[in-house]
Amino acid sequence: MLMLIGNGVLLWQLHLISAQVERLNGVNEELIEVQRVHTGLLSAYERLGAAARSEDSGRLLKEWETLRAGLVEDAQRTQAAFSHLPPEVNADQTVLPTLESIERALPSHLDAIRALAASGEWEAVRIRIEVQVQPLESLSSELVKDVTREVEEQRAQATLNISRAERRIFLAVPITGFVTLLIAAGLGVAITRSITEPLGRLVEGSKALARGEFQHQVSVIGQDELAQLGQVFNATAGRLQNLYENLRKSEANLAEAQRLSHTGSWDWDVASKRIFWSAEMFNIFGFDPKTTTPTPENCLQSIHPDDRAPIDAAAGELYKGNDAEYNYRIVLPDNSIRYVRTIAHAITNDSGQVIEFVGTVIDVTEQRNARKALEKAFEEIKTLKDQLYKENIALREEIDKVSMFEDIVGTSPALQAVLSRVSKVAPTDSTVLVTGETGTGKELVARAIHKRSHRSSRAFVSVNCAAIPRDLIASELFGHEKGAFTGATQQRLGRFELAEGGTIFLDEVGELPAVTQITLLRVLQEHEFERVGGSRSIHADVRVIAATNRDLQAAIAGGTFRSDLFYRLNVFPIEIPSLRERREDIPLLVEYFIDRYGRKAGKSFQAVNKKSFDLLQSYPWPGNIRELQNVIERSVIVCETENFSVDESWLSRRPVENEVQVELYEKLAAQEKVMIESALLECGGRVSGPSGAASRLGIPGSTLESKIKSLKIDKNRFKTAGP
Repeated sequence: MLMLIGNGVLLWQLHLISAQVERLNGVNEELIEVQRVHTGLLSAYERLGAAARSEDSGRLLKEWETLRAGLVEDAQRTQAAFSHLPPEVNADQTVLPTLESIERALPSHLDAIRALAASGEWEAVRIRIEVQVQPLESLSSELVKDVTREVEEQRAQATLNISRAERRIFLAVPITGFVTLLIAAGLGVAITRSITEPLGRLVEGSKALARGEFQHQVSVIGQDELAQLGQVFNATAGRLQNLYENLRKSEANLAEAQRLSHTGSWDWDVASKRIFWSAEMFNIFGFDPKTTTPTPENCLQSIHPDDRAPIDAAAGELYKGNDAEYNYRIVLPDNSIRYVRTIAHAITNDSGQVIEFVGTVIDVTEQRNARKALEKAFEEIKTLKDQLYKENIALREEIDKVSMFEDIVGTSPALQAVLSRVSKVAPTDSTVLVTGETGTGKELVARAIHKRSHRSSRAFVSVNCAAIPRDLIASELFGHEKGAFTGATQQRLGRFELAEGGTIFLDEVGELPAVTQITLLRVLQEHEFERVGGSRSIHADVRVIAATNRDLQAAIAGGTFRSDLFYRLNVFPIEIPSLRERREDIPLLVEYFIDRYGRKAGKSFQAVNKKSFDLLQSYPWPGNIRELQNVIERSVIVCETENFSVDESWLSRRPVENEVQVELYEKLAAQEKVMIESALLECGGRVSGPSGAASRLGIPGSTLESKIKSLKIDKNRFKTAGP
């Protein structure tokens, strides 16, 4: 406030000085204007006198016009200047009236002089100039003197006022400066105290944080920067407190995790040789952390003497800056032995010098003992397994005989011969060709072969070649690429790829078109194929089992089946006997199907009607087991009593026709057998060649061989008899 007052006083004095300067300028302007009027009058007087003396009327007329206009203009300008003088100028009150009287009198005098000059009265002109114009000049001279005196007085007064203002300024400036210094000193003390006290509190808080007192808070006063700094300090201290608590919790969790996992951690400073051990390290080595300080010496003493050489080698690698892992034994103070594993890491500085080692020690004693016990248990299990294997060989054989290969039911010699061949070929990867009439269970045999092979854990893929359109069979078996044909909107895997590592069953293989037969032949020969529309060869690790109810030899003779494919498929042929050839199995099959479909229908049968049983035994079963299965299932559904029976009409409609067909088939087979035996007899048992039975009968040798097998002809008995 004092500074404002002092500055106000200075500004006021400067304003006074400025006013005096304006006053001086005003009086100077007043003097200048009066002198200009006086000078104009003197000039007019001289010029008129010269014109009068020369008695030149033209010159005088010209001077009259100029002087009149100029003197009037000077008088008016002087009046205007006086009216605009600053208020501080005290103008002489007689100046303006004097100027007005001159302005009124001068024009009339000039007009009179002009008229006299025009009439040629030059003497009168000169007299009038002397009498009338000269008094005006004297009047203006007096006016100039009066104004000059007044200006001098005004200047003296203004100079005095300026001097007084300067003295007051010189007095106010030191006083204001001194008072300002006093105020500044007071403010400096107050500001310094307002800074040092919060800073002191912050310093004290910092010392508290250094001591670990994270709960310390500083008092915050005001809203200035130091107060904001105090708020930041308190917030930081709070976060440090949370971090410290989390760190302590993490350390506790780490210690607990090390205790549970029997893992200790250590740190070794190379320069100071200071060693840090975690709590679990003391526990592993059997030391008391209160009485034992870890040193290289007591660490080395704890290592088993026989394991110190590998430790020295590992230490050499660490000093080279390499990591190390090593197993060794330690001897505890109670002379017990523990097995430990150490993982160490070397820390180097910028120059590559090793400055610190860190690592972990894991107590693996329990794991080692458990591994030893497990190895011992494995040995015992292996012994027991071998013994059990030997003891169960006979039992498995008995089970195989009783179970009759899952759903293959029967004990007839014909069926047993088939199952014996299945048991022999199943462990191999040989291709199998299963033949027989429809409904004899060819797929069951194929599944039995798969289940007893080393591929049993992989897929068994069944394909009915007769049920797939001829144009799509290749895509179904080998897959196709996207865009391979119309409708192939995406890539599709074939059945061979789906059966990778397993078995594929090609039922009704005799129905394959010629093009697909070629591709299948390549798969059997080279074990690879290409998708339809593709160019990449795909390896096929698939076992092939084929089945058909057709006479492939006749198909070969008719040109509908490739002979080379037949030989590739016929590596291990298995012929399934018809149900007519194993009638002794019908009672077992009837009992099996009654139990199977009775459980599905929720029915229980105590006995089988004897008439129905005899009918089932005597029926020729052209549809084989599939027809028997359908008849039993249908009878289970309609039978309402506990005594199982079969509707005779289901079997009596077709017996005559079927018996005629069977009889015709048997007659043809018998005649064919007689013809073949006769040819063999004539050829001495020779089948092929120009002198063989095949040439005599007009059929291929392979076809004759197939018929000899199917008709069960022993060709060897004709070799001793010659024609």
